[in-house]
Amino acid sequence: MKLLSNTLVLAATWLITGLYTLAVYPLFMLRNIGYHLRSPSVLLYATLFYVVDRVTKLIVVNNSHVLPVTVIDKFFTLTYVKNPGVAFGWFPDWRLPPILMALTMIIIIAYYSLKLPEEERLTRWALALLVGGAIGNLYDRIVYGFVVDFFLFHLGTFDFPVFNVADIAIDLGVFMLFIDIFFLSPDEDEETNSEGLTTTTA
Repeated sequence: MKLLSNTLVLAATWLITGLYTLAVYPLFMLRNIGYHLRSPSVLLYATLFYVVDRVTKLIVVNNSHVLPVTVIDKFFTLTYVKNPGVAFGWFPDWRLPPILMALTMIIIIAYYSLKLPEEERLTRWALALLVGGAIGNLYDRIVYGFVVDFFLFHLGTFDFPVFNVADIAIDLGVFMLFIDIFFLSPDEDEETNSEGLTTTTA
């Protein structure tokens, strides 16, 4: 009887703690939104990007019976495509490698983000986009066995590869990392070297 009582008390404590966290944490986030925008949390924003991707895919899957729908004639169509391959339908026969690659990338980026200085804002946004997009497509591969794609753009008679929100996040994250590494980092290195020379001269 005493064991049952202790178990109920423990369960009630965990339940109250969980409900309190669910109620208070969003308020905490809103109160500190300025901080999170200045120095974005990689895992937090990755979760938000993942949620956006998941919601859009659920809408497409639930309305697949009415797709495709022409949004802009001869330019943009909403469709429903089951993509068993990698990005944009490449390597359709691959199954396990994309899952392993996505898991590896997520683990590495998540670990690296914990050591990233707060002032590296552009890098944080880029990593958040990469992780959020990777998790979005990884979920599809594990649950469905394929990735849900639905954005289809046309240029004349040419159709671009169909893609989704996760693909956009990944491509944007890669582009931001490219800008940060090849255009912004050299300036930071020059400033560091200049400061070192000034200190040595003094």
